[in-house]
Amino acid sequence: MVRFGLGILFFLTTGVVYAHSVWIPEGNFGWEEARQCYTVIQNQIPPKAISPDIQNLDRSKMAIYAKESAELRLSSLDCIRANIKLPENESNLGELLTPSLLSGYQMEESFFQMEWRILLSENRPYPLTPSEISLAKQWSESHSEIKREIFSLTLEYLSEKNPSSKREKYLDLFTGYFGSLLRERDKFLLSLSIESYSSYTDVLKQRKEKSE
Repeated sequence: MVRFGLGILFFLTTGVVYAHSVWIPEGNFGWEEARQCYTVIQNQIPPKAISPDIQNLDRSKMAIYAKESAELRLSSLDCIRANIKLPENESNLGELLTPSLLSGYQMEESFFQMEWRILLSENRPYPLTPSEISLAKQWSESHSEIKREIFSLTLEYLSEKNPSSKREKYLDLFTGYFGSLLRERDKFLLSLSIESYSSYTDVLKQRKEKSE
């Protein structure tokens, strides 16, 4: 049975960055180690856009969030590596954890779909217009593509025989991908009308308040 706290559920469903630390659902190999190694980001990323407007994307603030997200991802991977004892016939931790990590990845994406349904819902005061729905689909596609890259990079790092020697390389790569998630989400949110933007982010804010 998969279990998770409401705080983590909200964190995963606000469409912000999604599990910075590695998250493995209960019952999968390595889930206890992943839970012990899970750390929540200190600089909480708001449900609303980070930037003031689409012409002035706040890349400096995004870089701070992205760097911390990447650090958390690598720290949790290092922690998992240190706490999991490989079976005698196994030498590749990435391959061993692939089914477990895939389970977590698929769960995260299902949480994203919850937000997607909120976004497309006509039950809000100001539902999306047809042109905004088209923008939403573009955002969803870019989100999914970046998340696949983060997942692949996670497996690659776990498969490294001497990851400490390449940590800076992976830190830069993860920072870039997490930054792209933030940038693409800001570009989408700030392309909405004021009414659609406020209606959508207000619902996310209410979900956060209910989960606390």
